[in-house]
Parts: sequence; structure tokens; C-alpha cells
Amino acid sequence: MKTYDLTVGAPHSGARLDVFLVAAELGLSRRKIRQVIDIGGVYVNRKRVRVASRQVCRGDKVRVEYSEVTLKKIRAEEPPLTPESLIFEGKGIVAINKPPGLPSQATKDQSVLHVVPSVEALFKTMGRPRTAFTLVHRLDKETSGVILVATSKTRATWLTDQFRERTVKKTYLALCYGLAKAKTFTERAYLSEIDKRTGDVKVVRAGGRSAVTHFRVLSQNKDLGISLVACYPETGRSHQIRVHLQMNGLPIIGDKRYTAASRANLPQELAELASLHHFLHAFALSFPPAEGAEDLQLTASLPPRFEAFMKQAGLAVDLSLAHR
Repeated sequence: MKTYDLTVGAPHSGARLDVFLVAAELGLSRRKIRQVIDIGGVYVNRKRVRVASRQVCRGDKVRVEYSEVTLKKIRAEEPPLTPESLIFEGKGIVAINKPPGLPSQATKDQSVLHVVPSVEALFKTMGRPRTAFTLVHRLDKETSGVILVATSKTRATWLTDQFRERTVKKTYLALCYGLAKAKTFTERAYLSEIDKRTGDVKVVRAGGRSAVTHFRVLSQNKDLGISLVACYPETGRSHQIRVHLQMNGLPIIGDKRYTAASRANLPQELAELASLHHFLHAFALSFPPAEGAEDLQLTASLPPRFEAFMKQAGLAVDLSLAHR
């Protein structure tokens, strides 16, 4: 990993970020510098910047982090999104069906694409003009489904406010070990932040944040002891649905963090389907795209493995029943 710490001087105040970095003589071409920016390897005043045209000002502190191996790997990988991933585009909003395994945000491994550069790559393949996208909310890496990005800061702020004010209606689908005691139930608990050492979220009596999720059982296979559950979170805490289902004896199939290995007794063909990612899917979002506008309702189709597991496990159901 190569790291450079730079300070913008008076001669470059007002310059584009990529132009400033070229002038800094880091040994990278302008194209390579844009790659580093795209993958989240450039920070201005400790904030990650992914827009090459962003202007820098005198006194700005710029950090550049990248590795040669990373830059070689980036363009060799297939883009994770295809035109079929695009659910909605308009009103300053882009909604995509995030596949499992695609991180919402940049990770320490810069060779791994995340949502924003993946959307940029998708629009480039579709011949669209370059746009500065802003991630509005997050999904766990292995969680699939509807995720939103905005095409302007104004729209990003509006959408973020809707999530914070809980006007966004969220519907998830989860395949779970266990049979619920009731067809509908609600879980309320105080949850900790993600533990930086273990990566876990825990139920706490003090110091946590309130989390509320409503659940409805859509289908069950009593012989296998598994269920398809619709989840309606009121709040948006990290790992909320995963922890709430575990608390109710319904850990998500494929969840390596909150499902005990002893629960993973499945027929071989089902076990193979569950081996790559957990089965939690952000199925639908409903929200007003602008003040005074009617709610926009977006739905994301199931990932192939999720759908195949349902069919093989005999959990086929009319998914329109999952909508609120």
C-alpha cells in the first residue's frame, strides 16, 4: 500500500482534484489517478472523495492510498451490475437491485467495488453521461435488494431525511431456520453499535438504541423446520433484522454471524445454495420522492439462489402478500 499526504498550496487553489494530484507528481497518470479516486482511495480533509472534478482549496489536506496490485485487478473484474439491475431512474433518484456480496460502501480492500462506482460503471456501459452519485442508505454486504443513490446533494438530503423520519416503508424477506410460534409478531430491543473487534451487534439493557421490527410468516416447511418471513423494520439499526430474528429462534439461513452451526442441518442441495450468502432480501421500499408527491413504490426481484432455495424447499408463495 502506498500512501501520500499532501497539502494544497496557493497555486492550486480552485483546481480539480485530479489535476492537483497529477501536479503532485505521484508517478501516476491522470487515468490511474481517476481510478484511485473511483475506488475511494482519495480523502480531502479526512473525507473520502470520489469525484475527480471536485475543486480543492488552499490548505486542504489530501491523502492518497492505493496499491499497484489493486489498480491491476480493478478493470479485470466484471462489473457487478447489469442493465437488469436498474429498478428505477428519475426524480433525481436511481434505485438498483443490489446483488449479495456487493458492499454498500468502500472497504479496506480497494479492489472490491461497492455501490457508487458500480452504478457509475453501469451508467457508462449504458452510454449515460457521467454523474456524481451519492449513496442514500446501506444494506449489509450479503443482503440483496433495493438500494437508493441520489444524483444531487439536494435529493440525497431529502431521501436521508425520509429514512431518519421513518416515512420510508421497508419490506424485507428472510429465509429462516425454525418455525414461528405466531403468524405475526413484533420485536423490540435495544441494540449496541457494531463491535469494532468482533463485528457483532448485541442486545443491551443500557447504552443501546431502540430497534423495532414487525414480522409476518408467509410460508413454512415443517418437515425441514424452515420459514419464509416478511420483515417490516420501523428503525434502521445495524444488523437489526438479523438480531431480532435470532432472538425469536428464527436465525437467517446462511448467516455466518448470527446462526449457530448446529442449526445448519439442510439437505445437500439446499446447503449448497446457502453456502455463499445469507438469505435476507430488501424486497420493497415505499417513500415520497419529493415533498407533496405520491409515494414511489419499488420492488426488487429475488436473487437466483434465494429463489431456487424457496422452490426446492417448497416455500413458493405469492410474494405480493409480503407488501404492507
